[in-house]
Amino acid sequence: MSLPVAVIIVAAVAALAVLMMALVRRRAGGRPLAEPTRGTPMIMMVSTAFAVLLAFVTFASFQTYNGAKSGAREEAVAVMEMFRTAALFSPQERDELRADFICYSRAVPSQEWPAMRKGGASPVVERWIASYRSAFGALGLRSPREQIGFQELLAEARNRTDGRRERLTQATPSIPLPLWLVLLLGGSVAVTLQLSMTDRRERFAVQGTMIAGVAAVVAAGLLLVYFLDHPYQRHVGSVEPGEIRNTLVMMHAQAPGLALPCRPDGRPAAG
Repeated sequence: MSLPVAVIIVAAVAALAVLMMALVRRRAGGRPLAEPTRGTPMIMMVSTAFAVLLAFVTFASFQTYNGAKSGAREEAVAVMEMFRTAALFSPQERDELRADFICYSRAVPSQEWPAMRKGGASPVVERWIASYRSAFGALGLRSPREQIGFQELLAEARNRTDGRRERLTQATPSIPLPLWLVLLLGGSVAVTLQLSMTDRRERFAVQGTMIAGVAAVVAAGLLLVYFLDHPYQRHVGSVEPGEIRNTLVMMHAQAPGLALPCRPDGRPAAG
């Protein structure tokens, strides 16, 4: 969801609330409540409960957003370290490993990021993981240096796996549907109770500003939760594959003439 769309939604909700208030003022004739202060405790209770629930859900969804960024960062760092560690092996083994790491880094932003927007993963990325793991098994380990390098590769591969797992986990929304229904109900009730306090003796502009403010805050809060709970969707501030792209640039700079078995989008060059 783009920022202009979010602004339009908030403005539309606020305008709808003002329109509903105008209808209530027109039809009620006087005050919907004979004594408006009778509704104050109920409004405070509902507003407080909604605010507390919204704050809790916002914090939980922020964990999702932050986890997506942390996982992507950890994965990119691990791939770069694997690429550097490959220099400890023979030129042929080094180039084979580095080619797989570069192809993996190409496939993540081009193939897996679009897949994560739908809550899935990319088989192309899995293909390059299987390829470099196969290369691990074929390493000669003829010297202590290569043996130490192999241990480093295994440790960095685990870090890459952990980072990718965290990244993929956050592709699935963490806020369940029942909780969304409660949030929508709470926001609707909060706005409705504000409408019940409509009084024709008050100026329309004053009451309109108040009800529009409440409706806008409710709508903005719900949109914020949606944004944080969908970190890979196309909207301003979403989690982008910038870390892995930076890693890819550094790898190309360190091995500019390396023959690669993949296309620029990470797909295998053959087939």
